[in-house]
Amino acid sequence: MIMEPLVVLVLEGEYRLTAAVLFCLNQQKKVVIHMVSRDATSPFRYSRYVSSYHCLPCPAFEAEFVPFALLVAERTRAQVLLPVDVEGMRFAIAHRAALETVLPVLPLPSAAAYEVAADKSLLAAFMRQHHVPGPHTLTNIRHNLASQLTQVRFPVLLKPIDGAGGQGIVLFQEAAELLAHVANFPPEGKHIVQTFLEGYDIDCNVLCRDGQLLAHSIQRGLLGAASAYAPTQAIEFVQDRAVLAVVSQLMAALKWNGVAHLDLRYDAATQQVNVIEINPRFWLTVVGSAVKAKVNFPVLACLAALGQPIEQASFALGRYIPFANFLKYKYASRAKNKVPFTFSDTSLLGFFGDPLPKLICMLNPGRVRME
Repeated sequence: MIMEPLVVLVLEGEYRLTAAVLFCLNQQKKVVIHMVSRDATSPFRYSRYVSSYHCLPCPAFEAEFVPFALLVAERTRAQVLLPVDVEGMRFAIAHRAALETVLPVLPLPSAAAYEVAADKSLLAAFMRQHHVPGPHTLTNIRHNLASQLTQVRFPVLLKPIDGAGGQGIVLFQEAAELLAHVANFPPEGKHIVQTFLEGYDIDCNVLCRDGQLLAHSIQRGLLGAASAYAPTQAIEFVQDRAVLAVVSQLMAALKWNGVAHLDLRYDAATQQVNVIEINPRFWLTVVGSAVKAKVNFPVLACLAALGQPIEQASFALGRYIPFANFLKYKYASRAKNKVPFTFSDTSLLGFFGDPLPKLICMLNPGRVRME
């Protein structure tokens, strides 16, 4: 429970993730939000959620940004630093010692554990070592791929090791087609080959301390994705003991600290839940977790950073659909037997609650992706 104003310094990251985290923080009373950024043209300069905005433009998270962030923390009397995306998390991990001389940072894993989680190839090898169920994965496709494919069940997916949102994933039904495709790869391309599992996707969101789950929610897709392998357009929060067991096993093996979103898939052939990948950052449906599952991960991460106890309460069940998706589904979709979503299942307040950043991005569509 927050007894005094909680002052959070948000490290701005990718637009949609930052917007989602700001909305979640604003849902909690007695939270004051300041922002530190490298983007002098950021739309969040005009966010009604942000009490003050501080910018040091630079092309990357260079060492000079550390003293700037610390100066902002001192001026705003911030109590915790909250990065939101992969770049911000890596920056906070690399400079954690310096940053924590002034203020706590949200719980973060070791640099080694973070890179395992962020790299599909390293994660697949780690899961094999620790007997965590996952699809058959080939991590070295530059060496004797034809021979390796004789041991793989088709169809398979070719994936970039650091891809996100389903981008760059290609399905292959047979080896010859895959081999011809890979033969044209540039030398710097890094991919894995993974057995495609017939079944359904199911995801788990976590906040951990030393590998132990402090909070979690489990969600399953309700609608088809806008494109192949992209995230679903709506979710339903569900209970699933098999998912929780596999996630607990992997997070314990990684000795994970902080937040993560795990993509899993139920394999109908083996009736086994498999870990597909880890998104070691906040996630877009963190809004759904806050408003429907009643688990506000950004706020809980701040409390964990301050050493406050986190009650392991069960998350609420229910449906969630982003408001823009709700409008398209309700009024533009021709699907039969539609899922009966209501306004209470949407992020209506999130859509209209902070209008100026959205308006700025709508007027500059090439600046950020708004989907």
